[in-house]
Amino acid sequence: MNNSGDDRLRSAWAKQTDQSLNVDLANAEANGLRRQADIARRDRIQRLSAAVGGSSWLAVIWFLPDLRLVSVTGLFIAGWVTWQMHRRSGARLLSAPIDLPCLVFQRALLERERTLASSLPKWFLLPVAIFQVAIVATFATNPRFTTSQFYPEGVVLFVGTAGVTLVVIWRRWQRQAMELQRELEAISVSGLSSSESRS
Repeated sequence: MNNSGDDRLRSAWAKQTDQSLNVDLANAEANGLRRQADIARRDRIQRLSAAVGGSSWLAVIWFLPDLRLVSVTGLFIAGWVTWQMHRRSGARLLSAPIDLPCLVFQRALLERERTLASSLPKWFLLPVAIFQVAIVATFATNPRFTTSQFYPEGVVLFVGTAGVTLVVIWRRWQRQAMELQRELEAISVSGLSSSESRS
């Protein structure tokens, strides 16, 4: 989010009082802190996974030159996914440096995370699917694999497992996007009710 967006959030946070919304602000603050902690934990795990995966692919590039097609592709995609997660994550949304809870900030955080989840096919599933194609191409052209007596079964098992895994990941993030949307709708209803009560 740009600086002007951060400034608007800080302004909304500073102006909010316990009487400005017909909601439990203590509960809203607790929910916001909980979600921020969840986001931070998720991002740390993702960065650690990318570091381990990237190091592994660098080792493959160095020690197994006949697997460079798949290793270079894997290294590039690990960097791509890490960058996209960093760029799209709710952790990029800075909170205002004061103690009052802010429903506006919580809404912006939920919207950012919903966008992250709903755009998963574009920034995650497509590159990872391309990576699976590179792996299958390596299986099909590298004597290290084609000479194995279990080559056909191995290819079928890999393709099936990779396909099921991608579907499971997609469905999980779709459920998360729907949960975030429901939370956003609940916040909007609370804000609408408070506006009607004040008018």
